[in-house]
This record gives sequence, structure tokens and C-alpha cells, in this order.
Amino acid sequence: MKNVNHKEIRLDILATDKQGNKYNIEMQVADEHNVVERSLYYQSLLVAGMLDARDKYQDIRQSYVIFLCLFSPLKDVQRPDRVISHLERRVTEELEYSLKDRTHTILLNLDGDLRTVNPNLRGFIQALKQQPQTNTSDLGNQLIQAFKDIKADQGKERSYMMLTKAEQDEIRMKERLESAKRYIPRLRIEERWDAAMEEFDYDADKAKAKAFLEENNIEY
Repeated sequence: MKNVNHKEIRLDILATDKQGNKYNIEMQVADEHNVVERSLYYQSLLVAGMLDARDKYQDIRQSYVIFLCLFSPLKDVQRPDRVISHLERRVTEELEYSLKDRTHTILLNLDGDLRTVNPNLRGFIQALKQQPQTNTSDLGNQLIQAFKDIKADQGKERSYMMLTKAEQDEIRMKERLESAKRYIPRLRIEERWDAAMEEFDYDADKAKAKAFLEENNIEY
């Protein structure tokens, strides 16, 4: 993602749900002491990308920036071992009053006290860190099984690595377009053309994006 004439960033996961809400999920292994500042910048890009020239500010949807940290991202708080820290904007003079501005910044301390969180989140974190499950968690078990499936598919991985770069790029493009067929129709109509162009890396030949939308009966 790139803000015009400003810093360009590469996101780990960027997702949009059926209602048009945006989600950015980042894995942070090393503590560079800038998680709060980075989350602020990422949040600004998510929100800025929601509106077209004709939209009203009230059309802004929910935006979520979620950092998965292998350290405590907020060391100066009373509970640095807290697993979940949900940051939001409040009125300083009335701290009980939240602005409810539809922005959500969530910091997950994967090294925090897992006894304080629900079983699914605990299982998810333990699976992510490849630790034994301390409880029965559907989410954790699904993730562990996914890891096993990936490791078991070594033959496919080796075959893929033997392909030429052109062949690998072709496979990646096919996978991207298959995913685009599912998520672009869920976007608002005015967002679909730009999303299609992005799939083709904003190629100067707009015919590719146009053909893709029309071949898949996607209104734009």
C-alpha cells in the first residue's frame, strides 16, 4: 500500500469482509519500539482507501489493524503481560466517552499470560508458537492440522520450486484471480474497478481488468 508521494509498505495480510470492513494483520517478531506508530500509519492507509470522490465521510466502514507481537508491545502499562490491548480514541476530559470512530487497533502480546484469554485465542497462540495445547480449542486444532497438511505436501513444494520463474508467476496469477473472483463481487460497485486493476498491478492495458470483470459477470 502506498500513500501518494509517501512511504510505501507491504502488508502481511489485507482482507475485506462482505460489509466492506477492512482488516490488516501483521506479525511482528522483533521489537523495533514502533508498533503504536506503525499501527497509526497502517490505520490511516486503510481508512484513506475506503472513500471515493463521491462518497460521504459517513460511508467509512470499520477498519481493524491487528499486530501479533512476540513481545509486550506496551511495556509501560500496569499489566505488560496482558495478551489483548484494544486501542481507541477517547475524550481526555471524559475517559468513559469513546468516539466510536470505527477504527480498531488491537495489539496481541503472544508472550502474555494466556490464562486470561478464552480457549480459542489461547489455542490459536499456542499453535502459532508451536506449543502443546493446554485446552481443547477448535481454532487451535484447525491451525495445527493446517500446519501438518503443509508439511506433508513436501512433494508439491519441491515440484513447484523446480518450475521456471515464468511458470511460477503464471501459477501465482491464476491463484490471485481465483481469489479475486470471490472477493471482488463483495466490494461496493465503485470499488470493484480499482480492485481489478490492482490484480493486474495497474497494467497500462486496462483491457485485462475489463475482460476479467466481464468474463466473471462482475458488475462495475
